Amino acid sequence: MSTSAEPGRTWPLVGRAAELDDLDDLLSTAVDGVGVTVLLEGEAGVGKTSLVDALRGSARLLDIELRTAQASGCGASPFALLSDALLVRSPGASSGRGPVESELADLLDAMDADPVRSVARYERAAELFAALLRRHGDTRPWALVLEDVHEADAPSLEVLLQLAHEGAVPRALVVLTMRPVPYRPELAEVVAAWTRAGARYLELRPLSPRATVELAESLVGGPVGPSLRGTLATTGGNPRLVVDVVRTARDTGALVSGDGVLDTAGALWLTPLDEVVRQRVEYLGPEVLALLGQASVLGMSFVIADLASVVGEPVADCWRTLRHGLAAGVVRARGDRLVFGHDLVRGALYNGLDPETRRALHARAAWALRQAGAPSQIVTAHLERAR
Repeated sequence: MSTSAEPGRTWPLVGRAAELDDLDDLLSTAVDGVGVTVLLEGEAGVGKTSLVDALRGSARLLDIELRTAQASGCGASPFALLSDALLVRSPGASSGRGPVESELADLLDAMDADPVRSVARYERAAELFAALLRRHGDTRPWALVLEDVHEADAPSLEVLLQLAHEGAVPRALVVLTMRPVPYRPELAEVVAAWTRAGARYLELRPLSPRATVELAESLVGGPVGPSLRGTLATTGGNPRLVVDVVRTARDTGALVSGDGVLDTAGALWLTPLDEVVRQRVEYLGPEVLALLGQASVLGMSFVIADLASVVGEPVADCWRTLRHGLAAGVVRARGDRLVFGHDLVRGALYNGLDPETRRALHARAAWALRQAGAPSQIVTAHLERAR
C-alpha cells in the first residue's frame, strides 16, 4: 500500500479496526439483499480513502462487486462522478454496454460536444443514472463508494438527492465520503435527505496517541525516538499529518538511525514541514486561515472574546468565520474556549506570519489579556514577543 502523503493516496490502516468492522457488517447486510447507505465524514487527511481501500479486500472475500469514484479526480463535467463510477467510456467499450449505458454514453458525449445546457438532455441523463443505480443489483449485490462528494458536480448530487427521496439502493452498500467543510448548500440537501432516508452516519476521528506512533513506525520500518515522537504528538492523530512528518524528515535527511531507533536530528527540517502543513489547510480559504493565524498568537487554546479584541472585530463575526475551522476539526470547542486540534497546524500558521505582523499581534494580545484579567506572567510573555 502506498505511503504517499498526496491527496487521494493511502497509508497503512492503523487504529481503524472498529470502523472497518462496522463497514464489513454493513457489507454483509447488502449480501443479504438489504440496501444500506453510509455517510462517512472526517477531517481532511483522517484516512477515509485508506478505510475505503481496506473495504476492497472484504468485498473480494464476499464476492461483491465494488465500484468506486473520487469526485476530486473526476473533473467538472456534468455527471462526472457517477459516470466515473458506473460507465466505461474508453474506446472499444461500447460492446460491453447495455442499452441504458449506451444511451447515457451518447448523452454525455453530446454534452461534452455542446456546452449549451439542454434541460431535456440533462433530465434524461439524470433519469437513466437513477435507473442504473436502482437496477445494478438485480443480478448480484454490490457496493458503491463515492469519495469526496463535497467536491462532486451538481448533476451527480441531484441524482443522489433523487435517490434519497426513494430510499436505500436495493442490494447495495452505498458509501459517501466527505469532509465537514466546505459544506455547499446542494451537498447539505443531499446529506439531510439521506439522513431522513435512514442512512448510517460514521465519523472517522483522529488516531489515538498509541496508534499515531504505530503508524509512524510502520512507515519508517522500526521504533521511533523521542524527538520524532514529540513532533508526532503535535499532529493531533491526523494520519496524513503523520505521513507528512515522516516524509519531510526523510526527504530532508533529518531522519537518522542509531541503536536500532529512528529519530530526527536538528530543527532545520521543521521549516519545510511548516510549508507542507500550511498547504494542507489551504482548502479552508484565506479568510478562515487569516483569522486562525491571528489566533495562533494566543497559544494552543484561546477565548473567542480575546481573539475579537486582538483583531478588532465583533465576537459574532469572529465566530462566524471560526465555525468553518471548527467543522473541519482544525479547532475544537472546549467549554468557553477553542483549542487547536493539531499543534502542528497552529505552529505552522504562527511561523507563517510576517515577523512584524506577529510582533504587533503579540502587543495587541498583551493589551487584550491584561484587560481581561489574565495573569501578569502571561501578559509579560506576550510583551516580550512583541519586541
